[in-house]
Amino acid sequence: MARKTDPFPVRQRGAALLLMMLVLMVAATAVLVSRLSTTELRALRLETTQDALAAARRAIIDHAAVQPDLAFGDPVTLPCPDIDDSLGLDEGEAHTNGCGTAGETVMGRVPWKTLGIEPPRDSSAACLWYVVSGAWKAAGSETSSLINPDSNGQLELWSVDSGSLLEGTTPDRRPVALLIAPMDAVPGQARPAATGRQCSPNFAAANFLDADGGTGISNASLTGAADVVDALAVVAGRSETHNDRIATISRADLADAITERPDFETTMRGLGLAVAECVADYARHNSGGVDDQRMPWPAPLALADYRPDTAYDDADSGTYSGRLPDVIDDSNAQTGNTTSGLLTACDSGAVVQWSAGMQNLWSHWKDHFFYVVAESHAPTAGVPSACTNCLTVNGAGQYAAVVLFAHPRLSALSQRRDAPPLDVDTRDAIGNYLEGANAFGFPYAGGGLDLVSQATSNTFNDRLYCIDAALAVSEC
Repeated sequence: MARKTDPFPVRQRGAALLLMMLVLMVAATAVLVSRLSTTELRALRLETTQDALAAARRAIIDHAAVQPDLAFGDPVTLPCPDIDDSLGLDEGEAHTNGCGTAGETVMGRVPWKTLGIEPPRDSSAACLWYVVSGAWKAAGSETSSLINPDSNGQLELWSVDSGSLLEGTTPDRRPVALLIAPMDAVPGQARPAATGRQCSPNFAAANFLDADGGTGISNASLTGAADVVDALAVVAGRSETHNDRIATISRADLADAITERPDFETTMRGLGLAVAECVADYARHNSGGVDDQRMPWPAPLALADYRPDTAYDDADSGTYSGRLPDVIDDSNAQTGNTTSGLLTACDSGAVVQWSAGMQNLWSHWKDHFFYVVAESHAPTAGVPSACTNCLTVNGAGQYAAVVLFAHPRLSALSQRRDAPPLDVDTRDAIGNYLEGANAFGFPYAGGGLDLVSQATSNTFNDRLYCIDAALAVSEC
């Protein structure tokens, strides 16, 4: 019988097997390269977005920091967003005069034209959105009357992944502003193209910003009320239904922009001296003539609302120390003085340092000013006034009154300055402002009182401005 011939010799079968393995390896490599490319692309897109957020964040902080240079006495404030196409404003301009009520947090797009930058976009080419706390916004007549490094933000940032609070665990850690990159549209979002303009003509936040069912937080929705905390949320990784990327601006960021200005110390020293001059000038308008050197009563330490100038109202409460008043009706009833406001009606003709800008500066720092009047120069003291029970500083001097300015909080002393209506009041505790013997001197009920002045340290930064019996003012 003839031997059957194998149509596939061993050598040929081996070659076919090697070829098949090579094909499989090439295919596997192609899949791997494809996956690596997708990962790298996502990383690149995220990096592009993060860079855009960081640049816009820096531009907003820089814009805030220069506001006092544009008008002396103006506080460091954050611009309002570009809210919509109303008010006849150009695209990218801040809606300063249409930015909600006082204390209301508002949302819109980054006001790139106001900031002097190109429209900031994320990797999907969507323009960045922006949320600013009502406590810090520059909103014309709706701007807060008290903005300084102790002003808390009104925002919280939550985690979609864990449901935990990421930023805002304490009042002083609440963000004052947020920047949001919408990224690619998620199901249900429609975004008209930016035809003939830089950003989409659609200002409906829900078409750009995402909602989370787990936390119940929608980044597109704010409460629209004054003096409340609004919450937004962010995903750490990838999600098909929530892909907003968020950068925050903190109170500390703006505090640095205020206190690290090279002119900060000089400006605040000038304010302290001018305020003390206004207090001294009050005594020159008493009904008893040139020998009547009585000073006004202080305002209480605890106030229902620390923002209005009118809240700083003098009171004959049996103590001679408290906050520096502006409303002085109780004192006027005793002294016959007709001055309508200690600071808001300070005579700029007599006090040459006083100006509209100085008054505005005082208004935003008024919660930092404290005041002690000597018992012998209180409104109910005898006329003419004499230094029988006057104040001393470091054991020296004879002062009719002392104005104290509390510099920024000292972390070494755990000073806190939260305030209603949002938070439990810690501004009513003098130890959260003044240090050492100065804090122990509150309340002062009469007799001798020795205050302290010393070099700045991590446990002391009070500044004292003294008024003697001849109404001369000096830093002491």
